[in-house]
Amino acid sequence: MSDTLKEETTPDQLMKHFQGSSLKSIIIFTLIIHAVLLAGTSFPYLYKMVVGENASEMSEKERTETAMRKATAVLREIAEEHGLKPQDLSSKLAGGTPKAPKAPKTNNASTKASQDDSGTDSETPKSSIEKELETKAVGPTTPKPEDDEEDLFN
Repeated sequence: MSDTLKEETTPDQLMKHFQGSSLKSIIIFTLIIHAVLLAGTSFPYLYKMVVGENASEMSEKERTETAMRKATAVLREIAEEHGLKPQDLSSKLAGGTPKAPKAPKTNNASTKASQDDSGTDSETPKSSIEKELETKAVGPTTPKPEDDEEDLFN
């Protein structure tokens, strides 16, 4: 059945839609469609540029509040995208990782006596990496500037 349809369609029938219209009108129609699509997709950006908030006339406090509102909105979007609470996300950004719960304090006299006898604190022993980080290494020495050179910054 599909073979008979191919034989019945002629090139003249395919070009029937374009017969009678000039190439100039087809090009103008194409340019108009492209201009409408470009303007339609650029409208939100252009609207923000023309009607958006003018930060030059704002005080520093107003600019800070505007920036905070924008940052809060972005944080909410990111949190919703990843299925988190906005408060959790902002606390992670502000303070790094959440703090681990502290160990419960015991007020036993026997623990105080054992700490006093051993002479150590309740801190856990430090690893070799922590000890290495606490030591202050001597850095490279800087050469002394010569006095006969001209100082360009004075």
